[in-house]
Amino acid sequence: MRLLILLSVLLLANSCSKTADVQLQEIPSVAGDNSSLPSLYTDNTGTVFMSWVEEREQLAELKYASFENSTWSEPTIISDDSTWFLNWADYPSIIGKDGQPMAAHWLNKKPGGTYAYDVNISAFNNEWTERTIPHQDETATEHGFLSMLPASDSTFMAVWLDGRKTAGRDHHEYADLSKAMTLRGAIIDRKGQVIEKFLIDDSVCDCCNTSLAKTESGFIVNYRNRTEDEIRDIYSSVFRDGRWSEPKVVHKDNWEIAACPVNGPAIDAHNKIVATSWFTGANGQPKVQLGISNDFGLTYDTVISVDGQHAIGRTDILMNDDKIWVSWLSSVDDSGQLNLASYSLKGEPLEQYSIPNISGKRSTGFPQITTSDRGILIAFTDVSEEQKRIRMFELK
Repeated sequence: MRLLILLSVLLLANSCSKTADVQLQEIPSVAGDNSSLPSLYTDNTGTVFMSWVEEREQLAELKYASFENSTWSEPTIISDDSTWFLNWADYPSIIGKDGQPMAAHWLNKKPGGTYAYDVNISAFNNEWTERTIPHQDETATEHGFLSMLPASDSTFMAVWLDGRKTAGRDHHEYADLSKAMTLRGAIIDRKGQVIEKFLIDDSVCDCCNTSLAKTESGFIVNYRNRTEDEIRDIYSSVFRDGRWSEPKVVHKDNWEIAACPVNGPAIDAHNKIVATSWFTGANGQPKVQLGISNDFGLTYDTVISVDGQHAIGRTDILMNDDKIWVSWLSSVDDSGQLNLASYSLKGEPLEQYSIPNISGKRSTGFPQITTSDRGILIAFTDVSEEQKRIRMFELK
């Protein structure tokens, strides 16, 4: 059953404001019962892919479907197992190219501790390949928060948080950055073979998601860094001419926090313009920020406070039709709210939409947004009832 939700939309233009009623439509979810952890991706043909997890007793299934010509394909199982690491913030994902899936990833537990698990990647080459572990270090440590994008017709770039240096670290050694979490990457082909490996940053925040974008100039990864003074701001590195650049700060929030906030950035790009959104809690003030670069992500001259009052974070971002769209969770009247706001490429606020009464708990995960042939698709895990399920909305 399709639900129509009438929401008030605040339109901001030329320093004037007016209110208009619009329809934000809930659409049937292709995911089944007890589903969670959605991940959305739109490929170069406009085909949308969604992966998600369905749990049945002790078994977890990673499924995907594609959305084309306003229709979802039948869900297909990529892989299933009873030994996966399922986490609200470190969720599986899928990418595609030319209307077909290209690769998917998930996390598999290994002996050695609660947070000992490997990244597993399966490439698609007419069928799903055997899983590949891209980091290949064999330490019983955390590996996750992966992002990936196509690099060519036959290869893709993957980046992830890699805990190999934390092996054997005890509680008293946490401040020792020689044993910190690292950010690493690899180029992988459709056979699942690792072509080249990279160390991008040797000291990063332990469990904040990464985000990857691609311009005609190269790949850009944004992530939360960690300094000796426990400043955990968003940093960026650019992949050009076969190497990753020296990481540098996107914006000096100067957020000093001696633990991971589990709240990483999102990034998207169009031509030379790159947009990134992130959460910060600097000076005890929770904010969602938007940064805009006009030079392929080298510098972010425009930084805007999207929400400086009630932000929870867990942001996503996309660019389409000369607009930047940012989504984030906020806390309103003891409840959660999913927000979607658009900005011009210069950072001027345009529209803002809200979906109320969404739990701000961790189990809601990270809501997802992407473009489709009909507008914008939104997906998130609804935990308001006894059995969790993925809900989907569409903004035309």
